[in-house]
Amino acid sequence: MKAFFSDHRIASAIITILVRLFGVIAVLTAYEICINFLPKEIEFVREIGVLTSLIFGVFAVLPMQEKIAGFLKVTFVSEYLSNDPGSSRMAHRRFDLEGLIRNVFPELVRLTNSNFGKLAVLRNDLTYYDLYTYAHKKQRKVNTLEGINPRSPLLKYILSKRSGSIIGEPDQNNVINEDFVSLRANFILPFVFREKLFGFLAVSNIPKDDVRHELGFLAGKCALAVHNHILSSQIAENKKYRKEFENAGKIRRFLEPTEPPLIGNTKIDLLSREPGELLEFFQSETEDFYFVFLRLSVTNAVSVLALCYILGTLYASRMRGETKDLLQIKTLVEENLKEISWTERYDLAVGKVSKADRKISLRIVGKHFRMFKNSSPERNLASIGWENVEIPEQDPLYLAWNERKILSFQEIGVSA
Repeated sequence: MKAFFSDHRIASAIITILVRLFGVIAVLTAYEICINFLPKEIEFVREIGVLTSLIFGVFAVLPMQEKIAGFLKVTFVSEYLSNDPGSSRMAHRRFDLEGLIRNVFPELVRLTNSNFGKLAVLRNDLTYYDLYTYAHKKQRKVNTLEGINPRSPLLKYILSKRSGSIIGEPDQNNVINEDFVSLRANFILPFVFREKLFGFLAVSNIPKDDVRHELGFLAGKCALAVHNHILSSQIAENKKYRKEFENAGKIRRFLEPTEPPLIGNTKIDLLSREPGELLEFFQSETEDFYFVFLRLSVTNAVSVLALCYILGTLYASRMRGETKDLLQIKTLVEENLKEISWTERYDLAVGKVSKADRKISLRIVGKHFRMFKNSSPERNLASIGWENVEIPEQDPLYLAWNERKILSFQEIGVSA
């Protein structure tokens, strides 16, 4: 009897009675309005009034009753504690996890006649369970370093106990008994939905069988509420970052190196590429080609934006006709890195492939670059501090960063 006359049942019954009285009064008011305003010359005035008030009650008052009752139960009780189908549908739509913790958790503890209880709720990232306590009408969140680990033996054990687990059951081992003691619990009720544990209730008192049945029904609602809350949070996060994902895709396409051109008889092959690298070719007015390879020491969202900024600067310089020599391009890249306050290490290689005299010129920044011929890989032809000039031959010439080959240059179509 005490479980039946719990706080949430009394509040829910009062709300239901008041809303239904409001519906009856609204229908009677509609009937009186029809009787008073219909012309007296019309026959069957009362019958028309009854029919009109019935139509008004079915199509207007009943839907309004459902909405008003749902709003009041959400405000003063909780839609999760109501057996009303309309309130249940509203609970599934709202995904109100805070209402679940604030209203349902204390009521579950009181239904077991316990003075103390703990509630575990699965986080949105599905990593750990947050823990809440309720004692002597005071509710707070327990601040733990890691929450409750999902791989805990206790959670695996209670997952198979849909109707709840009591301390000291025959199939419990010492570790699980210690978990019961640490939670100050004699009874643990799991929140299971689709064979997944979304939380549990741990209380100090073992409830009676009839109360356990009601607790099991509410536990199913709690599991569904947590499940829907996690899904809604993921959907909201996806919507929030959808634009960022689209921009990231555009940025990635910008950073994809283009196919190297064939400059006269000089063939250039792209051998490798990795995220966080900028490699771009530019053609000058004299039909010579410049290439820029920029490697930042870190790869994250900031570095991607930095590479995009440098790429835009290079294209703007090309459109203005300012791409004239290697030193100018090298200085342009370095100055713009300083402008965006890039303080991390970077490696930069700026090169030029001349169509007229077939020369390859290279300037480098960083100690990880090597230029060597295929026939003598041990000899580094690139030096820091000045412009390195080589003439490609049928023996391929490689540009490597950190022992990884990036580009190859080879003369083709030359007669012996």
